[in-house]
Amino acid sequence: MPHTIHMHEQFHCERNISDVFDYVVDFSRIQEWDHTIKHSSKVTDGPIQLGTKFDVIFAMGPRRIPIAYEITEWDYPNRAVLTGVSDNFTAIDTVTLTANESGCHLDWDAKIDFRGLAAKVVPFMESKIVSGGAQTIRDLEVALADDFPVPSLGTFSKLADKLILPGVLSFSKAGYAAHKGNWKPVTASIKGKHAIVTGATSGLGLATAKSLAHLGAHLTLVARDADKANAVARSITEQTGNANIKIEIADLALIADVKQLAARLLNKASAIDILVNNAGALFNDRQVTSEGLEQSFALLLLAPTILTEKLQPLLAKSDDARIINVVSGGMYATRISVSNLESTKGEYRGTDAYARAKRGLVIKGEQWAEQWAGDGITVHHMHPGWAQTPGVESSLPGFTKATRRILRTPDEGADTIVWLAQATEAGKTSGRLWLDRLPHSTHLLNKTRETDAQRIALAEALAQYAARFD
Repeated sequence: MPHTIHMHEQFHCERNISDVFDYVVDFSRIQEWDHTIKHSSKVTDGPIQLGTKFDVIFAMGPRRIPIAYEITEWDYPNRAVLTGVSDNFTAIDTVTLTANESGCHLDWDAKIDFRGLAAKVVPFMESKIVSGGAQTIRDLEVALADDFPVPSLGTFSKLADKLILPGVLSFSKAGYAAHKGNWKPVTASIKGKHAIVTGATSGLGLATAKSLAHLGAHLTLVARDADKANAVARSITEQTGNANIKIEIADLALIADVKQLAARLLNKASAIDILVNNAGALFNDRQVTSEGLEQSFALLLLAPTILTEKLQPLLAKSDDARIINVVSGGMYATRISVSNLESTKGEYRGTDAYARAKRGLVIKGEQWAEQWAGDGITVHHMHPGWAQTPGVESSLPGFTKATRRILRTPDEGADTIVWLAQATEAGKTSGRLWLDRLPHSTHLLNKTRETDAQRIALAEALAQYAARFD
């Protein structure tokens, strides 16, 4: 005989009904607030709608139970029914939202029909299941309240950073998994916000673009290759249903292209809510661009500096603009050298040139955070840890081969970019360096710490470089 458990919970939420519906019905994010879920993913292409399917892994003690969910009824943004089928039960979750003057009312009705051996065992566990379900909805209520403090580094993590090696080892896949267990839900909506992502056709940039598109952002993807960029845009639209994707073609190693890109965007006059300075590459041999600049310096430091400063008026038009600079843990081993920005002194090492440029970008970002605080612009830096991307594989084949088993996926590497773009907490602070949604020191060694005079000199030098191309 089958056995049925019925649960019903409700609460008031001071949030826009559409934002709440978008979050709650997206079961690819259910593990953020339902701690019995260990993994969830959307497995059908297109927007979330009637017929969308999700694969969910439910934990019952040590057991991991796969559940195939499908949206079987859909009345946006008022009602949805999600039906989940596993080997031993069928779950029918009905979500009903009603708008009111201060937000909306959420009603959650869950019916679970157990069969086979589970139907015989579940009656002895029914009270625990019901109380667990009630707690899950309370956790959802907390998630939607979206009132979490800015994350801080714990004592152990601070010690790991000071000891250097443990901190560096947290750049691995294991470090990502360890940090993930302490993350808070991210329920803020970026639907309709304008995000620019540079270097968007592969690696971290592509992973970021896909995630932002899934969340409903309007994207401008900056890339060098038009055919590749258009193919990426089509693929993202197919997967997410988000057709609000535009392409801008520019070689960001060429300052003329950077300035032309900025001019085109300024001419469109659309506010920019999110700017992700991600484009980059590591060059093992010293190369000079057609404009006569050392390529690492041009691409990794001068280009994002010029682009960001040119776009400042559009960022200031946003109610909550965020600049996110993708940097590198390699910068921990080096110090800025204003007299050697183009790596003309001594033997050239691509890793050093890369690290110095990223160190310079962090310095510039800290200056922007201070200068533009009154304009409502926050500035963040993040490093992705050790992620397996096409760029890393081609420039550091030995490192990739030696560390392949512990490298993060591009999605894992890009996670903090997306969090910084979306999370309410990230908008409460500025000028910091993040790894796995946690703030970290920008310096692990005193010998890499620049003086105030060097910071000023860097800004002046970059302004002089930029003036050459006016």
